[in-house]
Amino acid sequence: MAWRRRELLPLTEGRPDLGPEALRAELAALVRYVNARSGQLPPAAVVTAREITDVLAELAGPLDSYTSVAVTGLLTDHVPTTLKTFLTVGNTGPGPAASLLDQLESLLDEVVSLREAERAKAADAVRTQEKFLRTKFSNSDLDL
Repeated sequence: MAWRRRELLPLTEGRPDLGPEALRAELAALVRYVNARSGQLPPAAVVTAREITDVLAELAGPLDSYTSVAVTGLLTDHVPTTLKTFLTVGNTGPGPAASLLDQLESLLDEVVSLREAERAKAADAVRTQEKFLRTKFSNSDLDL
């Protein structure tokens, strides 16, 4: 009756979200990859890819689950696949180079959005803590 057995499939494809140390290691590997292939990529693509890695470096700390999954995907799949695909096709004219730049700009927009969302969450946490402390330690009309 083995044919009746149901196999459990993973809920997500690819790698699960990584912890802060693993994210830093993946980021370092991506930076090395970009630097090693900088002579094969258009200069503007190298600059944009390094901008992406710089913004991702700001996000390599403790993250919520959504941001962690997004950063993991960017580091381990989206950015490397974009670069590897271009390198496979080669710089055969303006078409692939323009497409690469468009893709990298889209990825840069995404990482900047993630960074801004993380900053907004941090600012909200500070305001919430401030309100809590003010309420807890201020003199209340109910104090005797």
